[in-house]
This record gives sequence, structure tokens and C-alpha cells, in this order.
Amino acid sequence: MSIRKMKLKDYGITPGRAAELKEMVKDKQYYSLVIEACNRANEFLALHLVKSFTESVGYRQIFKNSNSCELPCTENDFYGYKRKALHEFDLLMKSVDM
Repeated sequence: MSIRKMKLKDYGITPGRAAELKEMVKDKQYYSLVIEACNRANEFLALHLVKSFTESVGYRQIFKNSNSCELPCTENDFYGYKRKALHEFDLLMKSVDM
């Protein structure tokens, strides 16, 4: 299955766990893990993914004011990589807890 079609449940993340993770990514103590998770998901989009997580902004808000005329990906791809980054963050959090 392509990344753009993967949902959180495909990664084994329940709605409750997703809510927990979405709160954790905003916590500054986990900032380095958020960066690592976003880089694992997609190095090219990592900075945009970090901004989306930490500032609670979406694809259109991020790229509306972009200086570049070309968007690096479609909206569907962006959110697919954002879900993958959340999965990577979940894996990192589990490895830290052990």
C-alpha cells in the first residue's frame, strides 16, 4: 500500500493513541524526537512536517505563504507522510520507554 493511502489504523495506532501522540509532539521536551520522526518519514518534507506538528498548521497554511512557486508534494501526499511521521514518533517513544 502506498504511503498516501495508509491510515493511522494501518500503522496500528488507535484513535486514543493518536490523540496522545498529537499532544506529545507539541511538547518541547520531545522536539528532537519529532525532528527525527519527520526525517524518517521524509527527509525532503521534514521541516514542513515539524512545523505542521508543532504549530498545528495544515498543508495549505504552510505552503500558502511559501516563496516557492512549486509545491514539493500534493496535499494527499503531505498528510500521508504526516501520518507516517506520527507512526515513526510512536516507535521512537516506545523505544525510549523501554
